[in-house]
Amino acid sequence: MYCADSAQLKFCIVNVHLPTIMPPTAIKRIQQPPFTITTQLNAESSKPLIPGQYILSIEASEFLRNSLSQIKANAIYNHLWFAGTPGTYRTLHEQAVFCRTIIISEAPHLHLVWFKDAIYIKPLPPCLTNFAFFDEFCCDKRYKEACGFLYSYTQLIRHESDFVIARETGLLRGERITWPLWQAFRLQVQANLDGKWNILDRRYRYGELRLSRLNFVFALKCREVKGYHNAYTRYAPYFSRYFTGAILIFAFASVTLSAMQVAIQEPSSSLSTAFAKSTFRFSIIILCAVAVIVCLMVALFIPIVVFDLSSGLVMNKRLARDMRNANP
Repeated sequence: MYCADSAQLKFCIVNVHLPTIMPPTAIKRIQQPPFTITTQLNAESSKPLIPGQYILSIEASEFLRNSLSQIKANAIYNHLWFAGTPGTYRTLHEQAVFCRTIIISEAPHLHLVWFKDAIYIKPLPPCLTNFAFFDEFCCDKRYKEACGFLYSYTQLIRHESDFVIARETGLLRGERITWPLWQAFRLQVQANLDGKWNILDRRYRYGELRLSRLNFVFALKCREVKGYHNAYTRYAPYFSRYFTGAILIFAFASVTLSAMQVAIQEPSSSLSTAFAKSTFRFSIIILCAVAVIVCLMVALFIPIVVFDLSSGLVMNKRLARDMRNANP
């Protein structure tokens, strides 16, 4: 430091060492693609079109949100234990062993959701196997969802038979993708993500999820009438699953009441008073149970019908308004 004094001026020169500011390109991001350029399965340019989707790259954020969002599953994450077991991923050939039909669905919240003898699986977008695209568009707020989705595919396609099924069903697109290339890609992604649950979206801590239980939890937790996903387009199949259980209960109750009726027809001298009272109480309980089940059926049916009618009216009004605006 150097200082100079005068009658009118006093100044000091101080040598200050300022920290060097690195350009943004020199700062290495913590989030990196879980695969390298050498193992990528899609090498198309990420601009101006999204690889494999062929829509403008400026719409990549919206595309990834529609393709990866797990907002519905995460809304009930604390209750997913009721619908699935952590880490349960069955390969594609195992789905065939369980006689499950693979249903292609582009909805991300239905990925690996099963019901009866079918399972929803979302196809693997080619852009997620493109290093440049993943590095530019996925290493941000969609990073965990993208890594979780890729991890699910490393569990679905582990054998060559799985690879053949994936190609035949359209889950894996790309004419140049061969089994050795996929295996190299899979092993590298698995090595970078396996066991690192903090990197993956928490929905992917669970593998397959049961739709009927998801509907039950989602309806109670989120106050959604149709639950997580309505797989039916008619009322009959939707309510048949409830009527089946009710009919089974009524069948057992009917047989029991018939047996009791035969028993109490014996002479009163040989009939126990306790048995007669128990029969009477059981009959009252059955009558009350029937009334409760009927009320529950009505309470379940009315909101769904009202919801469908109101949704239809709203859509019709919106369509009519748009048509009026288009043709003034």
